[in-house]
Amino acid sequence: MPIIVLAHGSRHPQADRAVASIATETARLTGRAVYAAYLDFSPLTLQNVASLIAVQGYRCAVVVPLLFTRAFHMRYDVPEALAAAERNTGLKLHLTEGLGTGEDMADVVAEMNRAAFRDSGADTFVLYSVGSTVPGANGAIEELARGVAKRLGLKEAVAAHATGKGGGAKAALDLAGSRGFVAPLFVCPGTLWDALVDTAETEAGEVGLGAPLVDAVAPLVADQAGALEVLHGG
Repeated sequence: MPIIVLAHGSRHPQADRAVASIATETARLTGRAVYAAYLDFSPLTLQNVASLIAVQGYRCAVVVPLLFTRAFHMRYDVPEALAAAERNTGLKLHLTEGLGTGEDMADVVAEMNRAAFRDSGADTFVLYSVGSTVPGANGAIEELARGVAKRLGLKEAVAAHATGKGGGAKAALDLAGSRGFVAPLFVCPGTLWDALVDTAETEAGEVGLGAPLVDAVAPLVADQAGALEVLHGG
């Protein structure tokens, strides 16, 4: 059964390349055909990719959203896109949960940032996410930040959010202080993270900075797809 990694999409020039690298690594890990699709900003919509898969003779595919929490996109945009793609292509699409904010994600975020955090000499870790107005979503990110702190040998870490009441880049950098480190909870490069990096370079002195997760999330994608395939008998 093919796998579709479904990203939000971005105008950032490096974003599509990052999603493609996730698809490539997931294919290597699973031995499956893996396709990249996007909710927005790309002609590779879920419907167009589903149509491509259908004409190759497949009757179904697994869709793994590259999303962390069950916020607006996961609750509304993804199901709507999936329903339209099924209706217009005849391909059965099995939707998994997103990447999540559990122990496996804490492992990925900690490992992704471990060396840079150590080399920065920072004593404060800030996890920077898009943020959400959906109840519980930001709390899940805060719990993830605490899990990352534990793995990095810190007593605590804090979360900051780019949108809503999260305060944006300035709030994240204020939390980091002069000896802090800010890590993005972003799968791909994007304009929100670029804005924080630009602000840090001009206003925040020696603050340490992480990088988007990119294909470090591929094992989680493979796990989600594998679990669903077992449920549906492969």
